[in-house]
Amino acid sequence: MIINAIKGKGRFYYSSFFGVERVVLNGKNQQLRWNSALSKIRNIGIVAHIDAGKTTTTERLLYYSGKITRMGDVDTGDTITDFLPQERSRGITIQSAAISFPWGNNCQINLIDTPGHADFCFEVMRTLKILDGCVSILDGVAGVESQTEKVWKLSHFLPKICFVNKMDRMGANFNNTVKSIATKLHTRPILINFPVFEKSENDFNEPKLIGVVDIVNQVFLKWDNPVEKVSRENIKVTPIDPESPHYQDMVKCRESLVDTLTEFDEALLSEYIDVADGDCLKISSQMLNNSIRTSTLNRNVTPVLSGSSFNNVGVEPLLDAIRNYLPSPLEARIPDLKDNSNPTKEVPAKVDPKVGLIINNDKNLCMALAFKIITDPIRGTMIFIRVYSGVMRNGSTIYNSTNGEKLRIGKLVKMNADKPQEIDHLSTGEIGVLTGSSISENITTGDTLISHSAKKDGLKTLKGKNELSLQIDPIIIPPPVFSVVLEPQTLGNKDHMDTCLNRLVTEDPSLQLSKDNETGQTILSGMGELHLEIASDKLINDMGAKVHLGKINVFYKEALEDATMWEQTTPEVESKGYHFNIRVEPLNENNLKNHQNGKGKDLIIPLRNDNNFVIMEPNENFDPNSPDWKPVLSFESIVNAITSSSLVGLQRGGKISNLPLFGCAIRVKGDWNIPLDAEKPTEVLNITRSLIQDALKKLSKDQYNVLEPIMDLNVTVNTSDMGKVSQDLTSARNANILSIEDSSTTSEAINDVIEFSNYADNMHLPKSDLSTSSNNISRGANIKVIKAEVPLQNMIAYNRTLRSLTQGRGEFHMEYNSMKKINQNRLSDILKEI
Repeated sequence: MIINAIKGKGRFYYSSFFGVERVVLNGKNQQLRWNSALSKIRNIGIVAHIDAGKTTTTERLLYYSGKITRMGDVDTGDTITDFLPQERSRGITIQSAAISFPWGNNCQINLIDTPGHADFCFEVMRTLKILDGCVSILDGVAGVESQTEKVWKLSHFLPKICFVNKMDRMGANFNNTVKSIATKLHTRPILINFPVFEKSENDFNEPKLIGVVDIVNQVFLKWDNPVEKVSRENIKVTPIDPESPHYQDMVKCRESLVDTLTEFDEALLSEYIDVADGDCLKISSQMLNNSIRTSTLNRNVTPVLSGSSFNNVGVEPLLDAIRNYLPSPLEARIPDLKDNSNPTKEVPAKVDPKVGLIINNDKNLCMALAFKIITDPIRGTMIFIRVYSGVMRNGSTIYNSTNGEKLRIGKLVKMNADKPQEIDHLSTGEIGVLTGSSISENITTGDTLISHSAKKDGLKTLKGKNELSLQIDPIIIPPPVFSVVLEPQTLGNKDHMDTCLNRLVTEDPSLQLSKDNETGQTILSGMGELHLEIASDKLINDMGAKVHLGKINVFYKEALEDATMWEQTTPEVESKGYHFNIRVEPLNENNLKNHQNGKGKDLIIPLRNDNNFVIMEPNENFDPNSPDWKPVLSFESIVNAITSSSLVGLQRGGKISNLPLFGCAIRVKGDWNIPLDAEKPTEVLNITRSLIQDALKKLSKDQYNVLEPIMDLNVTVNTSDMGKVSQDLTSARNANILSIEDSSTTSEAINDVIEFSNYADNMHLPKSDLSTSSNNISRGANIKVIKAEVPLQNMIAYNRTLRSLTQGRGEFHMEYNSMKKINQNRLSDILKEI
């Protein structure tokens, strides 16, 4: 057991460390001393359901690390990471915010606070893409909630720890929350600590949260007057007295912890049997921490901690857990890589303990992913990036392998929420920001950026042309489901409106712009009603755009029933050396899956919007892998031109109601040809756009369908309310009810339910010191979850209906499932509405 007092900014505060990391490389356990800068980095995200306490927890992490000297409050609107006016006025997180801070033994934590509202799921998705680990915050009263389950599935590839927050609230139940982690999230929770309460003399005789029992270090951590006093000095660390009422719980929880870990750690099992003689108390905290770390990195277990962020209980142990159990860039998963010049080729990647990830066996190859774009009033466009390999330096020339653009960056900065800090370089594993005048129009969210680590303009020295064809898998953007019509107040306001809208869409690609060809109206589409409300607020109040807003409606799409005929370049253009054969067809999901599994030879490029793709068949005469590539135009430039023309062609809409096309593939036959001396891709863009439009024009109206968004719906109700809620869903909502299940056992896989329910039943949990609230819907004995698929159009204002049917006790959660064809008996009504 090692407990230390660390001095920081004139204060002493608690910390515990074990000094040695255990690294998992190529499936083997290795020990790595704290001598590598990379081993001390933690790229983590804070994720949770809305109102679970993410931002409050982030404020406490910053305060106890010494990063800030005063804690902000969500209610007063002065938190560090929620700095947008819309965030402070509404008390919710809208966009992710990055901030870095130190914690003990020179560990650097790069933290991103993410939104919890379902409408901003894309903001969470693009953040998860570049993280190495997560902290999932759970409300101790509500337990595992719907958005928690969704984000858990999205981040299935990341190691996580859980922090059961709000344990000071009436109705909080630590044991039930831990059980729900096992049964709903399908993981093995292991207790690192558990909450301790004492009797209080307040009006309600509620037990008072005073601290936690540290199971690993066998100590009791007590915070003196946590509500009245906010300080780093108010924590007392004492060994657990065998006479203490919590001693037996600590012993049994440690036995349960060791029992779980020995399933995955033979060294710990040997120590437990041969050295400790079966006594879990004799196993050192350092060995336990090493074992917990290894099992967490392999996603075999999920460490669980408890406390109350608002009342400053349990935050320091959470900081220790982030450092001790979540991965460094050396232990993080290798990103999905592809070579656009050869889709079937596997890109070599390995981890070097000294320099981190090496891609294509080239230490000088720097690869980064652009995951977020904002516009700063002073610095202009700022591109958030995660560096995966190599070093990116100030003023370097970089290559955008997604669109083929070569550009020079300006200053590099690191963000502390909304405050930039200039730096000289970004190393492997770091998160930072690009600035510069040339980046605003040449980089978008999801682009892969390549540079040379040693030279500012060393692209030519990188090994072979194929290194400039390498890409990190792009961020998939879910299709929007709501839309609003925008019109400028006067014709003179139109240019400014368009500029502001383009900025909005650049910063948030889950917003989508389209035009109604008949009316000329601009349509802005997004992930939900709140999403569009926030975007409209920014447009009008922050950017000063003078626009009229229409009513927010469900966003419908059109799709092809049949594939078009091949459209071939005209003879006049062919005489100049250009030749293309193009067909528009419904997307074949099976072909797409085969390609993703490495079974296809076609080059498939997602168009990011509306589940549309470009499919380029192999061309024997123009092989991008060939060292004899003869055209002046690069292969990437040709692909980007076809991609751009496809986006424009499909956005013109179908013939039923001019709605954007969904689920289409633009197939380019492998006999295409271009002049070898062509220097610009303009002709390629114009020709392919014309062919796509001609192909779509030749289809009849009967060959199109109208699609509507279908949502996955979970409604949680008391058994007594189930009948009337189900009747309303099937009649008024036209829902297809899939199942009705007990709230504790809802799952798609019955085997998982059995496995993790058994685990939850067999693990030891401490005696509960807080009584549960009988009014809390997630704690009732007769709670059911109705699972259904339902058209989004029928769910508008459903919240009011559900409250009325259940006297305020019901809850529901929706998430996008798919776009489906509207049946004929509803189509005429929908078209009138459109």
